[in-house]
Amino acid sequence: MFERLILCATHDRLIAGRWRFGRLRGIEIFTNQPQGHLEFTEFLAHHHYIPTYLMVDALEEDFHLEVLPHTSGRSRKELLQRKLNQVYRGNTFKAAQFLNRERDKRRDDRFLFVALSNTESLQPWLEALIGQQVPLAGVYSLPMVSQLLLHKLKFKANDILLSEQLSSGLRQSYLNQGRLRVSRLVQIPPEAYRQISYFHLVETDKARLYLLSQRLIARDTSLRVVVLTPAEDAEQISRNIQQEQGLQCEHIDLARLAKSSGLSLEQVRQLPELVHMQLLARGNRPDNLAPEPLVKTYRMEFLRKGLVLSALIVAILGLLLTLLYLAQSVEDVKQLNELAVETRQQEQRYNEIANNFPATPIQGMDLHVAASVHDAILKQAASPARLMQVLGTVMDQMGNIQLNRLRWVVSQDLGIKDEANAGAAQPEQSASAGGTAYQIGFMTGEIRGFNGDYRAALETVHRFAEALKADGVVQEATVMQQPVNVSSYSSLQGSTTDERTARNEKAVFKLKLVLKPETGPSEAGPGAQP
Repeated sequence: MFERLILCATHDRLIAGRWRFGRLRGIEIFTNQPQGHLEFTEFLAHHHYIPTYLMVDALEEDFHLEVLPHTSGRSRKELLQRKLNQVYRGNTFKAAQFLNRERDKRRDDRFLFVALSNTESLQPWLEALIGQQVPLAGVYSLPMVSQLLLHKLKFKANDILLSEQLSSGLRQSYLNQGRLRVSRLVQIPPEAYRQISYFHLVETDKARLYLLSQRLIARDTSLRVVVLTPAEDAEQISRNIQQEQGLQCEHIDLARLAKSSGLSLEQVRQLPELVHMQLLARGNRPDNLAPEPLVKTYRMEFLRKGLVLSALIVAILGLLLTLLYLAQSVEDVKQLNELAVETRQQEQRYNEIANNFPATPIQGMDLHVAASVHDAILKQAASPARLMQVLGTVMDQMGNIQLNRLRWVVSQDLGIKDEANAGAAQPEQSASAGGTAYQIGFMTGEIRGFNGDYRAALETVHRFAEALKADGVVQEATVMQQPVNVSSYSSLQGSTTDERTARNEKAVFKLKLVLKPETGPSEAGPGAQP
């Protein structure tokens, strides 16, 4: 999972590097001959499980600029695939790299179409990869990787000509606004290595003229040349180009590049392509040229590893939960044992105390039943104390009210009548079980100091009834008999001027008082007297 196989195919060889955790672990080189193909097949037999990335440094490549309507998502993918099939009908390896959007009103998208025109030298390597069912992640063009290299090195200019001396030849790539536009590979003859500085100078001039002919640059364009070469006189090469061509030119420090890439200087001098392969190994990948069927094995392998990783994560989580529950169960068992010991201690203390209790002729269960019955009796007990308290409080405020007779009844019937021959208190008429019991009182009284003024007597009784209603425990206070007969059928007798007659008459009235049901035990005990 943390190991990668990076391949770099040229017209005459294949460089294979094994990377583990982002570090180069080994290099193998295979010639593009039958013997080399056989050796590569044997090599893959030992590393067929490793995800593989193939970089191609091809002699024959095609770069085509295309302008398409702006789209996104699935529509964009389908449009690009259809257009690629039209432009490169017979090519297998092709891709579209987004450049930018035009500044006109339509704001169309500009793409660089890249394709490998001739893959004859690539076929033996592909057949070995397919035969060994190696998970091939993708096929990438070396100039497109060089574009990422410049980004890493932070070269910023509108127009850059990157001249790279590789083991396959001199690769010159033109980039505009940091995006690749065109690239070409020139093979270096053996005799040119003796005058490599002159070879760079000549090929740089040819590349500039080619860019002018293709109208990619103008004569007044400030072209910046960047040279990457393993030659010892890299500084002299860049100085000659600057002096002879009048172009701004600088070289890449190979030692610094090797150190930043995690490679040795000797490795980079022998195989400059290792810098590009290191970028691929560390996840810096351009657009993929490979068709869908060629990378199917890699995607299936990636899916399989994803499922394995998911299962491993679930197993680890399950193990952690199991350990957590196990620790919790151990703690529960420990607490249970502590509670059992405490329970036994409490039972022992209870038995010691119970053994010291005096003997009783009554069983404990009978005592429990008797206590329950006693509590029930207390809850059902009732007395006229509340009624007397209400009447007493109001009568203390109105001293001219005299109580002559009081009857107290506990009943569920609010319409109960007063009986003249009934006793003062009849709690035996209390409510049956399951109903709401009301305390009802019938009061007979008179106005003290009555002097014959019946209007004043009526007002006094009315105030007395209203004062009773104002008490929070009173539900109803009704005047059943006024201190004067107000019936239209009664006859008026006597003289209002007869003071003696007025003093002998009494202003007698009668009230019915209903108290609200109690929500708790009675205020008075069962022994209270009415």
